[in-house]
Amino acid sequence: MALKAGDKVKITAREVTADDEKSGLYYSYFGGLTGAVDTVYDDGSVCIDVDLDSLSSQARDRHLEMQEAERKKWLEGLSGEARNRLTAEQKQLKLSYKVLVSKKDIEPHKGGKPEGTKKNVNTADSSEDTAPSARKGPARAPDPGQSREAEEPAPHRPSEDELAKAEEEYLKSLQNKT
Repeated sequence: MALKAGDKVKITAREVTADDEKSGLYYSYFGGLTGAVDTVYDDGSVCIDVDLDSLSSQARDRHLEMQEAERKKWLEGLSGEARNRLTAEQKQLKLSYKVLVSKKDIEPHKGGKPEGTKKNVNTADSSEDTAPSARKGPARAPDPGQSREAEEPAPHRPSEDELAKAEEEYLKSLQNKT
C-alpha cells in the first residue's frame, strides 16, 4: 500500500507483541483510531494525525483540557495590546494528536465520521477477525508495480548516531565562538 500525506487511514486493532514494546510503534489503545497520514518515513513508520472523535472519551477529554490550558497560557503570555489585536478565530488554539506507527498496522479508511468509543467496543470484538489478516504478509506487501514513494521521497529521519554527531559538532562550534 503506497501512502502519501493526507490519506485517510485506520490503525488495525491487534495484540501488542514484544517487538512493539521494543520499537514503541504500537500500543493497545492505538487500535481502531482513525486519522490522516502526516508523514511517511523511509524506515516504514508513519506519523498519523488522529481524528479526535476516534479517541476514547477519557483521552479526548484529557486532550481538550490540555489544549484549553495551553491556549490560556499562550494568551496570558501576550501583552494586552497584542491580545486585543487578535480576532476570535486567531485566539483559538488547536493541538493535534499524532502517533507514530508502523506501515503494517494501518489500513485505508473510507471517510465518514470517525468511530467514537461506543463503536470501539465492537472493534475489540472484530479485532479477532482483523488481527489474523494483518499478519498475512502478501495482503500487506507493497506492490512493486506502484512506486508513488519513489516519486515523492520521504523526508530523511536522522538516526541516533547522526543526531549525536550533529549535537557534538554544534557544541564544538559553541566552544569555538567563546
